[in-house]
Amino acid sequence: MYLSISLSLCGSFSVSLSVSISFCVSLSLYLSFCIYISLSLSGPEPVLLFANRIDIRQVLPHRSEYTLLLNNLENAIALDFHHSRELVFWSDVTLDRIMKANLNGSNVEEVVSTGLESPGGLAIDWIHDKLYWTDSGTSRIEVANLDGTHRKVLIWQSMEKPRAIALHPIEGKIYWTDWGNTPRIEYSNMDGSGRRIIADTNLFWPNGLTIDYAGHRMYWVDAKHHVIERADLDGKNRKAVISLPHPFAITVFEDSLYWTDWHTKSINSANKFTGKNQEIIRNKLHFPMDIHTLHPQRQPAGGRNRCGTNNGGCSHLCLPSSKAFTCACPTGLDKFLLFARRTDIRRISFDTEDMSDDVVPPDGHIYWTDVTTDSISRALWNGSKQEVSQTGLLYCTALLQSL
Repeated sequence: MYLSISLSLCGSFSVSLSVSISFCVSLSLYLSFCIYISLSLSGPEPVLLFANRIDIRQVLPHRSEYTLLLNNLENAIALDFHHSRELVFWSDVTLDRIMKANLNGSNVEEVVSTGLESPGGLAIDWIHDKLYWTDSGTSRIEVANLDGTHRKVLIWQSMEKPRAIALHPIEGKIYWTDWGNTPRIEYSNMDGSGRRIIADTNLFWPNGLTIDYAGHRMYWVDAKHHVIERADLDGKNRKAVISLPHPFAITVFEDSLYWTDWHTKSINSANKFTGKNQEIIRNKLHFPMDIHTLHPQRQPAGGRNRCGTNNGGCSHLCLPSSKAFTCACPTGLDKFLLFARRTDIRRISFDTEDMSDDVVPPDGHIYWTDVTTDSISRALWNGSKQEVSQTGLLYCTALLQSL
């Protein structure tokens, strides 16, 4: 059983004393104090889950025990977990894939394999079972079911390079950073509505972001300014906490912050209130990237599932908002234009900007001609299982499928 004790109590008082004998002495005293205490008596010991580019590992912060979860990866950047389903999700920006596996490292599967360019951030809605991710290459935030189905472009307008993403499904909110030409931190409802900028000054590379659910605050790192900052969830009461060499990602648990640092190739910790008591949890890592605290407290079960009854009555996606939910269709379900370029096949959706996936032809296949190989080929709607259907053709430049 894991036991942690910490108390948060701050205040001040003044004392004034006057003594008279044959002369007068006046003394004024002002005292300011802060005591930090919290109590956790149940649950497992927290585990730090982090991406190391070529692998995903776990480390116990209080004992520095270090175990391998997944190896032989190409370029794992972002990750998150679903505690109750015992799943880990991660993005690979070399393969342009989002993957998942069991928390014991078994049963590795592709979740999203098309239409990605640089998926640098992802987050799991553990209450409504949804996957959200950012892509700085396509300048979008997207959402899908945990298995990658019913994928939807959620936010794309006025986006530059969305990076870190964090969810507050209890409140129905998404928080994300953008380190484009106008760096900022924003939030919206989890259905994409109610978008608002909450920080856009003194930011440059806001790489990492995490939500302190118990403390009702958010913490972020800025690698250019070498700092960890915090603010209320509406952006108020912003304050610098720690100055660092090159922080990349951050997580929080009880009274501690944990972060990865590119310069020192390490995982570190400090007190979240004061920034003091800094410790190196693990150093000499390959390339530490995203980090999360694997513990049930980081995914509280007390939130209301707004879509719990019959998927909210929605045919496809049921997305929570601050007070209720919104039924949504996957991008391109209604109207789209499918077109071929010389090297690939793409789609322009009429409801959002162009993407290259989620097209469902009548028989589940897309067919195309290739004048270089004089052939007709086909693939499933998601781009997988490509095969040649016909060869030996002459000057085949057009194709029409009858319905």
